Amino acid sequence: MKAIHKLQQHISVVIVVIFLIPLCGFAQKKRLKPPKRVSKIESVDQFVKNSFELYHKVFVYDSLTQAGVEVPADIENELLERAERDIDSLWQVLPTVADDMSSGNHNIMIKGKATINLNKSKKALKYCMKTVKMYFAGTEEDDEDDQN
Repeated sequence: MKAIHKLQQHISVVIVVIFLIPLCGFAQKKRLKPPKRVSKIESVDQFVKNSFELYHKVFVYDSLTQAGVEVPADIENELLERAERDIDSLWQVLPTVADDMSSGNHNIMIKGKATINLNKSKKALKYCMKTVKMYFAGTEEDDEDDQN
């Protein structure tokens, strides 16, 4: 009986390890996809659209840089200008998004879908912030090297 119990323990440990290895060892960066359905709140949909346009630009730049492709200066400047326009459009629509989400004009199902879409755009913007900070603001190691 002890041998069977010990064998069951070993089998369960092996099964757990088999299922955890792919999660930890082989994770790769996936591209975020924009929401499939609109929320029917115009300001939220515009905010999400602008967020994913910015995300697309940053993701392409990041992918090219990680692949070792030298991005020409004129294309990089054009990307920066377009990214600035996208950020400006986000700031313009943001107050309207807050008003529309806090008002009682839409039912709970529409606001729920809008919240899900906003959470997806939040992930995209978080990626954009981290990537832009890494490329243009530098890392902490670079700052330490500059001080020495």
